[in-house]
Parts: sequence; structure tokens; C-alpha cells
Amino acid sequence: MQQPNQLFDISKAVWQSFSSEPLVAACYSLEINRIVSLQWIYCHLSADHVVLLGIDCIAGYQLAADMLSTKIETLSESDEQDAIIELMNCICGQLDRDHPADECFDLPQLKEPLEIKGMLNSLKRISEVTAKTGDSYFYIALFESDSVEDVGDME
Repeated sequence: MQQPNQLFDISKAVWQSFSSEPLVAACYSLEINRIVSLQWIYCHLSADHVVLLGIDCIAGYQLAADMLSTKIETLSESDEQDAIIELMNCICGQLDRDHPADECFDLPQLKEPLEIKGMLNSLKRISEVTAKTGDSYFYIALFESDSVEDVGDME
């Protein structure tokens, strides 16, 4: 599976291929009180691995503006959500998986912060990164679960 710095390296490369804002690793972990203020996307990477991405709305709008080469003021919530889902899709496409890459197990989905809180507490964290882009949080983690159905039961 992933090497310790690989999750950040891949996330940073994908982020910076889309965004004008640099992504910088933080020397601290995600603060638990920040969970509810982030937008969350999750994706089944394989039968027993899940990726979670938490990102500030401000960073999401900047990402969408950069991806669409437009001003933030012209964007809709849908544009912003499409941009972060595409970001997650690209990150997951580059992560190691325990099945052939052409077998996409699941597409990234938006989740409510309360659903994510349960997942963060119940899944085995393999690798995680807390980073900043400007003044905004970026958190991504790879988790191991017994099965996809276990994660689906939390939804």
C-alpha cells in the first residue's frame, strides 16, 4: 500500500496541477473541532480501503475558480463541489490499490461532517496528511476497513 509520504506527495501534485495556491504540509494533525467546518468527500479505493478528504469551502471555491479559469464570484456551489470531487477522483486514481486500476470501485461522494466523524473514529487510519492552502485546511487520510459494507452501514 502507500509509503508514509506518498499520500501527501500525490495530493500535492494533483492539487498543484489544478490550483494556483500551494499546498503545504502542516506539522500538526487535524483538530477535531474543525471536522464540522470542512466539506467531506469519501471514496472506496478498494474492497477494504477508504480515502477521506476534508477541505475548507474557501479552498474549494479557489480550486474551482482555478480549474474553470474564472472568478470566484461567478461560481455556484455545484461548481465548487464538482471541483473537489474531481480533485479526489484524480488523487484516488494515482494511489496504490489492491486491485487493477481499471476496476474503479466507487466514485467520490460528498458526506456530512457527522457521518465523517463516525468514520474517523471507527476505521483504522493507515496514512493521513493535514495541510494548508493559504489559510484553509486540507486533510486527507487513507483508512482500512473490514469491508465496504461496514463503511456503507455508517451512511
